[in-house]
Amino acid sequence: MDNLQVLDGLRVLVVDDNTDNLELIQFILEQHNVQVTIVTSAHQALNAITLLKPNILICDIGMPIEDGYSLINKIRNLTQQIRQIPAIALTAHVSVEARNLALDKGFSTYLAKPFDPDELIAVTSNLAVEHNVYAVKA
Repeated sequence: MDNLQVLDGLRVLVVDDNTDNLELIQFILEQHNVQVTIVTSAHQALNAITLLKPNILICDIGMPIEDGYSLINKIRNLTQQIRQIPAIALTAHVSVEARNLALDKGFSTYLAKPFDPDELIAVTSNLAVEHNVYAVKA
């Protein structure tokens, strides 16, 4: 199975306080038959993640009220199934330090904004393969 095939039917939760970013990510992923759920806050994300049990989380770091670091910390303390979700940190901070901080805080990988759509697809599909998460086919 090639990396792009793993995207077909994959459930991805995207968290960002910027609705333009959410809609762009949703559009890009849906071109590859990804089932995308979008939310605008960490609070909504926690509810969605426990209810929907997505295969992958894509989360903006810089959100008001509660940032992505706080959210990933809470997720990593949930039930076994949920806390192991592969997670992509999205951030405008482009540095080795920002990348390392995201990984240290519990994200699986890091993607700098603005990102190239092909890079988003590559990072998401590679993460699915690395963590052996696939959509359940009926």
